[in-house]
Amino acid sequence: MTTALPDLWTDWCLVTGVPAGRIDEASISRFVQQVQPSRAVLSTLRRRLAPKGPAAPAWPRDHREDTSSLQRLIRRGAAIIQHPGTHWVFRLRLRRMLFAAVLLAPPSQGGLGLDRSGALEMRPDGMRRLRPRVGVAEDPASCPSCATWSWLDVIGTNSGWSHGSVRALGHRLDEEGTAHRHLQPDPNPDWHLCLGMLPAVDRWGWIDSYRSMHPSSLSAVISAMTLLLDGPEPAPAPVPAAAPMQASPRRQMSHEEEEQILKRADELTARVEAILREFDTGR
Repeated sequence: MTTALPDLWTDWCLVTGVPAGRIDEASISRFVQQVQPSRAVLSTLRRRLAPKGPAAPAWPRDHREDTSSLQRLIRRGAAIIQHPGTHWVFRLRLRRMLFAAVLLAPPSQGGLGLDRSGALEMRPDGMRRLRPRVGVAEDPASCPSCATWSWLDVIGTNSGWSHGSVRALGHRLDEEGTAHRHLQPDPNPDWHLCLGMLPAVDRWGWIDSYRSMHPSSLSAVISAMTLLLDGPEPAPAPVPAAAPMQASPRRQMSHEEEEQILKRADELTARVEAILREFDTGR
């Protein structure tokens, strides 16, 4: 049984002259930018786009059928990136991990579905060709295209600027708001000159400009993805104390319960950081 195409899609196709049956990443990206459809509509289109055979062999096996896993991973990784207590080198590694996730995740989730070799052998010309296929999410904090934009900013800065510029970028947090970063021009187009799209990042934040990480290091990155997907939500960033509010009739979380949740989240973050640090030797 074939699922009917969403009315919003067919109406848009009628107006723009795009054949309704031609569902590809370029058309979907244009549709998202012009119409901003709901997640349900976008998921329906991506299911039609998904290949019939096995896809995304490097993506964590238990999450291949979970259509929200890529966006959930990006959202959780972004939460750690946005935490002011995150070390700047760990923040760079997290941005690389989210970019690797985009390369490896199934196309039905907004990824490119590459295997390990395809991800490690990716070069700028291939990224330019495949980038329009990267998915777009409604929430910028979960958006595969925004995660891609952010990592290309990092390796572009590393290619064309000083290590101090890379360090400053590692310290920088994403601007809060509703605007998608990927709709802006690339701030550092020198990523076109890079020789490896998934380079090693050593303990001091130096990024290898000449080659991608070792396959065993990518396997460690995938393990960190799985840990982040299977674990609890990362600890939220601290917020300024607000004025006391009127008591709610709903059950309030005790201080001990809140501490336990935050402890579990901090332990998860520490384990992800340890995995990325231990195997990030570059060779």
